[in-house]
Amino acid sequence: MYLFGFGSLVNIKSAQNSFKNRELKKEDLIPIKIKGYKRVWNSIESICFEQELVNGIFLNIKKDEKSSIFGVMIKITEEEFEILKLREKNYSCITIKKESVINQKLDDDLIAFMTTKEDKIAKIGKENCFIPSRYIEIVKEGVENFPKEFQDNFNEIFSNFPFPIKDGIYTFSDPVQNKAAKKG
Repeated sequence: MYLFGFGSLVNIKSAQNSFKNRELKKEDLIPIKIKGYKRVWNSIESICFEQELVNGIFLNIKKDEKSSIFGVMIKITEEEFEILKLREKNYSCITIKKESVINQKLDDDLIAFMTTKEDKIAKIGKENCFIPSRYIEIVKEGVENFPKEFQDNFNEIFSNFPFPIKDGIYTFSDPVQNKAAKKG
């Protein structure tokens, strides 16, 4: 089974945190381009900055027939999928049809995590919502390891942020989710 990663999972160090039984190599993160989706800042996760509980805003994807995005395809096992479901607990698991992949011929559809629950989708102007600067850094660091076309596809999300940016170290408020995101 293949997973499509479009945010922190494009960063091999971040992705490695959820793969406890194998060491990911650069070639494990296969750059792919899919049509019919775009990246948006609107996925809410409850996070803590020191003692302060806030709504962290993270990347999400949403259907948009006029758009296409780059991300990575990672072959995963059932056990890895279970850990990833804990890491991405507020996202719904969706199927991306293999025909949506533009630059690779696949035998199987992909799975991806997409926030679909209305109460977990941030609306512009919602209070106590912040994009963690460390998350932006994680995604940027990951994107730098891919070709220019891949990098250029991410540029739009690194400007005109729809929510304030908050500096500092954060943790997920759910300890199970935090463990899955930080230590597998």
